[in-house]
Amino acid sequence: MNELKVGLLTLAAIASLVVVSLKITANKSGFGEYIEYRTILNDASGIYENGSIKVAGIVAGRIKTIDLSGSQALIKFEVLKQIKLTRFSVLRIKTVGFLGDKYLDIFLGNPDAPRLKEGSMIAAEAGAGFEELGKDASEILKDVKEIAKAVRESLYDENKRNVVKDIVGSVKDFTKNAKDISESIKRLTEGNEKKINDTLDDIKRLSSQLAYETDRYADGSFMNDMDGIKPIIKNVNKAVADLKDIVADVKNGKGTVGKLLRDEEVIDQVNETLSGVNRLMNRVNNFKTDVSLFAGFNSNDASRTEFNLDLIPSPERIFRLGVVASDYGRNPYEETRTTTTTGSTTTTENIREEDVTAYRFNLQIGRRLDNWVFRGGIIESSGGLGVDFIMPDSGFMATFETFDFDQDLGPFVRLATEFRLFNVMYARIQGEDLASKDNNQSYTVSAGLRFNDEDLAALLGVLAN
Repeated sequence: MNELKVGLLTLAAIASLVVVSLKITANKSGFGEYIEYRTILNDASGIYENGSIKVAGIVAGRIKTIDLSGSQALIKFEVLKQIKLTRFSVLRIKTVGFLGDKYLDIFLGNPDAPRLKEGSMIAAEAGAGFEELGKDASEILKDVKEIAKAVRESLYDENKRNVVKDIVGSVKDFTKNAKDISESIKRLTEGNEKKINDTLDDIKRLSSQLAYETDRYADGSFMNDMDGIKPIIKNVNKAVADLKDIVADVKNGKGTVGKLLRDEEVIDQVNETLSGVNRLMNRVNNFKTDVSLFAGFNSNDASRTEFNLDLIPSPERIFRLGVVASDYGRNPYEETRTTTTTGSTTTTENIREEDVTAYRFNLQIGRRLDNWVFRGGIIESSGGLGVDFIMPDSGFMATFETFDFDQDLGPFVRLATEFRLFNVMYARIQGEDLASKDNNQSYTVSAGLRFNDEDLAALLGVLAN
């Protein structure tokens, strides 16, 4: 009865997930008519089969196949028949967020133009993602490096003498002279405070008169008489000349900014850092995940629940992490030996206690070759091997697994077939322990969900809202 309750609760949870997944991926349910087109890309990294085709950010189709055509990638994709593609339509490569996956987006163009025939070629252009930004930044740093080199060479005169060193020496001499002048001013001001205050008052009166002269000629009458404002213009010219000198010092590499432009080591480090970030972004963009959850009943009046997470760093490599909870099959056990003595007779008995509620774990690494996936590692907490044959277009998969190579019972052999019902919901039929020496063969019927990156992103977005 407890097993039945657990199974019913699991099926209810799966049904809830099915309802949510249908709402968030209704436009990918497989219903409706599609038209197939083609396009050519110079670089298809980060783009995979069954990836989305979007129009204005909304999923309108999917990628069917990606093949090599010369030195370019030939992509066949299909879009809903209600989406009208014309000769003005353009396919663009875009990225979801700063570290998101790549997808193909279609700009429809002129809606009044005639529809393209099925199988027609659609023009494609590269999008402006972080990868392009990194390349542009690298080119800019190369230009800055050349400028810094020219600036460094300009720091030496025709006699190969360091101009900056001479300037530093002049500054030191100026500092010494300024110190002498300040000491002289200090001696001069001691005991002459009154005279200095009188002088400051005279300067104040002079500035007031200067302001009066400025206001008097503010109406433009200075064109007839410039004598009153000439001192002001002279001071303004002097200030502009000083500003030009400051800008010239920066261009010549003086100060912190100038040193930064001259230091090739700093520029090389920044360039190397940007290259590393660019490589990291490519790896993140190429990383895919696949999540599956199945629950079902076994012919031995038992239940089975299985959860697997497939990490796909590249199309040909797979890492699988998973957990299985079932109350049938070869369960983990503890064996104890009991010795009983009756009179002169001694009896030894081995008692085996199975843990029927134990969880079993999957930890495997796999290699994909075309439609075949070869796996090896830990299968249900025991060493084993597995082979999958996958047909992505139809959602069909056939599986062979063998593990738990027990000397008395023989290896545990499993044959399974999985097929898509609709959208993200699948069904699975498994033959269990087919090579058992104690005739413990059985079968399991399961139903479950399978999500890819795009489905998970949509699901998390709905839950977050």
